[in-house]
Amino acid sequence: MRRKRREIVEGQKYRKLGPGGGIWEVVAIRKDGLGMRHAQMKRSDDPKTLKTLALTALLDPEQFERIEDA
Repeated sequence: MRRKRREIVEGQKYRKLGPGGGIWEVVAIRKDGLGMRHAQMKRSDDPKTLKTLALTALLDPEQFERIEDA
């Protein structure tokens, strides 16, 4: 059985699960020196708060859930 690949693009929003999670928006997708892809994200309630994490972490259902557009 083939797994459906989920695409992460700029503008998508994700909820960080767990205490102090918050809502995060993808502002850019970048590759590091080894070719691994990362998402640069900003916190929705504090746009000056940024984080960069591997796309695999963002796709982990135990860490994040995508907020669907209305």
